[in-house]
Amino acid sequence: MPERAANSDWRALHGLLFVAIAAAVAFVPALHVWPLLWLVPLAAYFGLVAVVKPLRATFRPLRFGRVSTSTIAATIAITIASCLVLVAFDVLADPDTSGLAARLPINALGGVIAAGVLFSLFNAVLEELVFRGILFDAIESQWGGWVSVAATAVIFGYGHMRGYPPGSVGALLAAVYGFALGGLRLFTGGLGLPVAAHVAADATIFAIVARHGVL
Repeated sequence: MPERAANSDWRALHGLLFVAIAAAVAFVPALHVWPLLWLVPLAAYFGLVAVVKPLRATFRPLRFGRVSTSTIAATIAITIASCLVLVAFDVLADPDTSGLAARLPINALGGVIAAGVLFSLFNAVLEELVFRGILFDAIESQWGGWVSVAATAVIFGYGHMRGYPPGSVGALLAAVYGFALGGLRLFTGGLGLPVAAHVAADATIFAIVARHGVL
């Protein structure tokens, strides 16, 4: 029992460590551009995991997860619902997306089309590594799966205050979406299908921003 408790505490420390690194990065304005805002804290985190033996020993391998008729159906349902909500929000609210566009280095990524593909793929992977990977496992180690689903959904929503959809309504929608992805993570036991659903949502967001002509 003591060994299991120690293992659980080290798993929780993974999440605290990443949050501390991300908070430090937030004080560096030059790193607020995508993808550095995710790549830098993830690189620092994985570097520490590699050199600190207890962290390395308690790091849980990132699995793709279970693929079945039911998990694929759940993924498709989340994908369709999230994309429809994003488009409906754009039509009804007509939000200002210039702030989001300013954080995307379009030219450095090879132009609008290349940037759209890279953003859709890698933003989904990076965010799922953080929210349904590192943070999910840390919280689950202490309080179980469904608490982790709820907690990471709240953190995901707060983290998207300046994302799309923007503002408090956008944060609420992001939290609901985060809850759905967390449930999918719990249902499948891995990150593969949550990433797939997230890619579709990010592609929709990029298309919306591009449609407004601010890229």
